[in-house]
Amino acid sequence: MVTPVDCLIVGGGPAGLTAAIYAVRFRLSVVVIDAGQSRAAAIPCSHNHAGFPDGVSGSDLLARMRRQAVRFGAVIHHGRVERLVGSARQFQADVQTQRLAARAVILATGVTNRRPPMPDDLHAAAIAAGRLRYCPVCDGFEVTDQALAVIGTGDHGVKEAQFLRSYSDRISLISPERTHDL
Repeated sequence: MVTPVDCLIVGGGPAGLTAAIYAVRFRLSVVVIDAGQSRAAAIPCSHNHAGFPDGVSGSDLLARMRRQAVRFGAVIHHGRVERLVGSARQFQADVQTQRLAARAVILATGVTNRRPPMPDDLHAAAIAAGRLRYCPVCDGFEVTDQALAVIGTGDHGVKEAQFLRSYSDRISLISPERTHDL
């Protein structure tokens, strides 16, 4: 029988690591499962996190958060949860060849970007240079007064473009499907 931890957190991005920091400070035993795919890691510089007036890269922020979580007692496993089953008393998670048990589970798996159709090397270079961004709320400030393009259509694309109007008056809405469904 596997001894259960108090809390299993699935996801090692900012949300999962924040949850881990708080949970271990509440004296809970915590295991974080991190597949290493946090989209925060690709942020070249963000001014969207308190305590970093000069900005912080996503990879640096994640490293600092991991150190803090581990310092207070969290255990971080690199891997992917392949199966998660719950019962009235506990959850069981299969992570590669290991089975973990927990009294509670926090799913902090984030979101997946919908990449524009472009070669991998061009995409990586655009992300690294801060020329391609995925979150208007997180990154609007970073592109203040620049010419912007929102790739999208329908209500979602329009709302993102409208939101960005508070940062720039030069915005284009580009539809990847060649027609706009407005």
